[in-house]
Amino acid sequence: MKNILSIFTDDLTSIAKHFFAFIIAIALCVIPALYAWFNIFSNWDPYGGTGYISIALVTRDRGYTMPDGEVRNEGRAIVDEMAAGTSINWVPADYTEAMEGVRAGRYYGALILGENLSRNMYNLTEALYDQKPSITFVQNAKTNAIANKITETAASTAEHNIQLRYLGILIENLFNRIDETVGDLDTEENMNELIRLMKKLEEKLEEYCELIDALQRKNIEMGGNLHAAGDNIAQVSLQDKIDNLEGAKASVLTTQYTLLQPVWEIQRKLAEEQEALQNGANLSYEHLQQLIDSNNEVLRNLALMEAGLPKENRSATVVAALAAMEQLETKLKQINDACKAAQEVIAAGATPERENELRWGLINMLGGARNLVHNLELSIERICKNMTEDLETLQTIMTSLNITIHEIPPVMYAADGTLYALNGTLKQVGDLLSDLRDEVKTLTERLEEAKDDKTIESLIEMLHGDPEEFAVFLSNPVEVETVGIYPVNSYGTAMTPFYSTLALWVGCVVLAAVIKVEADGRRLKNATHAELYWGRFLTYSFFGQIQSFIIIWGDMHLLGVECSHPLLFYLAGAVTSFVFVCLIYSMVLTFGDVGKAVVVVVMILQIAGSSGSYPIEILPEIFSKVYLFFPYPYAINAMREAICGLYRYDYLIYLGQLLVFGVLGLFVGLVLRMPFHGVNEFVEEEMHESGVL
Repeated sequence: MKNILSIFTDDLTSIAKHFFAFIIAIALCVIPALYAWFNIFSNWDPYGGTGYISIALVTRDRGYTMPDGEVRNEGRAIVDEMAAGTSINWVPADYTEAMEGVRAGRYYGALILGENLSRNMYNLTEALYDQKPSITFVQNAKTNAIANKITETAASTAEHNIQLRYLGILIENLFNRIDETVGDLDTEENMNELIRLMKKLEEKLEEYCELIDALQRKNIEMGGNLHAAGDNIAQVSLQDKIDNLEGAKASVLTTQYTLLQPVWEIQRKLAEEQEALQNGANLSYEHLQQLIDSNNEVLRNLALMEAGLPKENRSATVVAALAAMEQLETKLKQINDACKAAQEVIAAGATPERENELRWGLINMLGGARNLVHNLELSIERICKNMTEDLETLQTIMTSLNITIHEIPPVMYAADGTLYALNGTLKQVGDLLSDLRDEVKTLTERLEEAKDDKTIESLIEMLHGDPEEFAVFLSNPVEVETVGIYPVNSYGTAMTPFYSTLALWVGCVVLAAVIKVEADGRRLKNATHAELYWGRFLTYSFFGQIQSFIIIWGDMHLLGVECSHPLLFYLAGAVTSFVFVCLIYSMVLTFGDVGKAVVVVVMILQIAGSSGSYPIEILPEIFSKVYLFFPYPYAINAMREAICGLYRYDYLIYLGQLLVFGVLGLFVGLVLRMPFHGVNEFVEEEMHESGVL
């Protein structure tokens, strides 16, 4: 121990006696602190000066003319609003100047607002089909890596704010329209009208049910008559039946006229509607509703006509007529759907060109429906013609084949069977209408019960609210509150652990470069290698601790780093300096110049991959695999705990992990040095003989 203290005191005495040595010693203590302070200060508030970063702001927005004639230009409003901000120097410019400025480097980038920006904000339909970008960001990528990230963030923020503006305008317009729609809405009056219409529908369904019951009774009666007629035919002469067939042909003509009358009526209605649209009739909501109601009446008539046709023993002409009816029903439903779609477009405010497009679409569809009605007319005529031809054939057969008169009654009996089958179909339709009538009745009762409910009234009151308030809320309904745990007052404070640790390592490297690592033991009595090691180690450690104190003191008192636990910060610096001295002093003492090179390489690796400035997760994979085997991360984490705040025993754990590297350094200097002593002397001698190294 005496020899160790003697080496240490001799070192300090020698430095104190020699002026230049003393000045160099002071420099050794201060230079690492300057390294830390300048780096921390330069990173104190790196984003506080973003207001000096210039980005050109260009609007090519042509504006949008509102239905009331007012012209809105949101692009100009956005430019004025952003130019007044201070976080980024937004410079209004025209397109040519902006592009040239970006290429020349006067601007870091240019944000260009498209021609249709305002139109897309106020006209959602046009926006959905617009292929041009609303915003274009042009960036000069060669200026500066960090500046590029700042400009990209600024552009993203601007895009987000414009999107919020877009949503706000869209929602405000929507609620303005809703407010206009429900402005004069009388809830009770409209509920009463709805209930009245439902009751009217219930009455109509009741009438249809009664009509089908009557048809069923008539069919039963007609079937009995046919059966009786068959019996009578069997009892009368064939000539009487031939005479009766003449009357039957006349009945077919009467039936044809009866069946064609509603068809002609349908054709007339469709022709009137088509002609009215062709003559430029106003395509109003009410007009379209009249067309829908007229089509619905036609559909009901077609349903009755279709129900009257037999479902079994159908001839080809009957099948053709049913197909024509089905096609006509489909076409009429398509027209109704087109009318309803047109009503929505007109309610939303259609342009004359759009209204004319809808009108001609309906004209063409009505023309198609008229063609289908014509086909139905031909089918009915063909049915009646075939019936007439059948009667004529039957008359010829009855005339020429009197012996087959007994075959006539079975034909009549078959007709009776057809009517019986038709009765089954009518029963199914009647049951369906009866169920529908009951559903409508139930719905009507529920509407009457809901009349006194305040829910609908509350909904309408809500829709009467302020559209601007709805727009502000719905465009940004979620507010994010950031709550800091272990808050840091500045970016410089956050970088203090990294640069302080790096400065302590640099300080130890400088000590190893200036102060001799091997102590002179010739003046000592029987000094061992261990005593020589510890004697000079105390000198290194003494200057290392002074470096640590100056760095930590300057961080807090010169730079103003806020520290939650100052004493623990000093302790972390002291332990870090001790460990670094152990590592660097031992590496240089054991391996000489090779050790110095290793120390520098380790410093380079730790600067890049110690997670001091960037999270280790985003660095290349190699760093995440090796950084735990270096002392930097543990020293940095211990200082972070002291500066930002403690979490359980993490501070002690980090110091303990750091001290493991100190033990490793002592092992290298005290144990591993002995086998390498001869090799180290040989390498140094060879380098000295080279005359260069």
